[in-house]
Amino acid sequence: MKQFRVLLQTEYQKRRSSYWLPLWIIGGVALLILLLVLGALIGNWENIQVGFINLTFDYEDIYEGVKIAAFGIMMMMAFVFMLFMIMNTQNSLSKEKELGCELFYRCQPVNIWSSTVSRYLMHIYAGSLLLLGLGIVTALITAVITACTVGGFYLGCALYGSLLGWLIYLKICIVFGSMYFLFSAIFRNNAFIKGTAMLGIVELVFYLIEEMFHRTILLPDIFKNLFVMLGSLNADNDLSLAIVLGDARLIAALLFAGACYSGATLIYQYKRAEG
Repeated sequence: MKQFRVLLQTEYQKRRSSYWLPLWIIGGVALLILLLVLGALIGNWENIQVGFINLTFDYEDIYEGVKIAAFGIMMMMAFVFMLFMIMNTQNSLSKEKELGCELFYRCQPVNIWSSTVSRYLMHIYAGSLLLLGLGIVTALITAVITACTVGGFYLGCALYGSLLGWLIYLKICIVFGSMYFLFSAIFRNNAFIKGTAMLGIVELVFYLIEEMFHRTILLPDIFKNLFVMLGSLNADNDLSLAIVLGDARLIAALLFAGACYSGATLIYQYKRAEG
């Protein structure tokens, strides 16, 4: 356990800036928006009337509106974290020398599965912990805003919406993070571009085969199936924990992630033995 903790700490130290950079980017954008709002308020202070805002929601009640608002904010932040997650994952197993850790792994009596699982967990899921903390802060701010505008401190609804967004981000990590982790073992560099291009070529070949046989043969739609494993992403479709976690497609996503991780480790082990 101590050795595994050292591996996790090593991975964190190697890419520490990439874990925190999404947080600084989101913070910078939020600060910019705040400054613009304050500038607008100061410029139009004489025309501002203080009081509660009479808002009209498309949902049955304000609770649903607050939940969807928090969910939407969380998904926008998750998009930034997703970009950095892919950037980290695409070279998880292919750039040891450039990252300065090749000597460490070759000199230490480290089991290869422990080595790869530490990278798998850190490169794909470490950012989700920061996102979760950011989501809690965002939910609190959302609740304060609703208290000042519509007269209700709806912290529970805001936390619920943030949690739903965070869980969907985790599912994105499980599917796409695991896939690009596999590609990092296959390709020496630019695994995101090369892996996505490879899937596109396979998709095109499948399409041509179906057209050649006048669609009497139906081949799988790769990109569609990847998104299907994420489950429902429609916030207007009564999104809830039961829908996000109770979806049977989550089992398929976990099996897919396990297959990707195992395949990546075996490929990496073969390449390291050959090297």
